[in-house]
Amino acid sequence: MKRSHHPISIARAQEIFDAYGASPERWPEEEREALAELLAHSPNLQRIAAEAALLDGLLDQWQPAPAISTRAVLDAIAIEDAVRTPESGDSPLERLWHFVSGWRRAALALVPLVAGFAWGFSGVTPADDVALQEFYLLNFPLEVLSDD
Repeated sequence: MKRSHHPISIARAQEIFDAYGASPERWPEEEREALAELLAHSPNLQRIAAEAALLDGLLDQWQPAPAISTRAVLDAIAIEDAVRTPESGDSPLERLWHFVSGWRRAALALVPLVAGFAWGFSGVTPADDVALQEFYLLNFPLEVLSDD
C-alpha cells in the first residue's frame, strides 16, 4: 500500500466514521488512503469502525413509513364528497346552499384579484409614484462604474 502524504489523527478518523460511516467509498477521497492505513494499525479505531458499520447496516435497512396512505386520502375525499352531495329530497334552497358552498373558496380567491384589477384599471396613482425607483432598484446598470 502506498504511504499517504497527509497522516490523520484518531480524532479526525472518528469524525469521518461519524459523518460518512464505515464504507471506504463514502470517505473523503483525499483522506481515504491515510484512514485505511491508520485503521489497519489501530485496534481502537477498528472497534469504532465496527460500530459505524453496525449503524450503517441499521440505517440501510430502515425504510420510513409514509405519513398518510393513499387509501386514507381517497377515503377522506369520498367522505367529503358524500357530505357535500345534496340528497334528492332536499329543498331547492338547500341544494342552492350546497352549490354555493362549493364555490365559496373560489369566490374568496377571486375577491382580491378583482379588487386588484379594478384598482389597476382605475387610473388612480399614488402621489409619489415609485415605479421609477422600483425600476432602478430591480434593474442593475449595464455598465460598471470604475474609479478611473
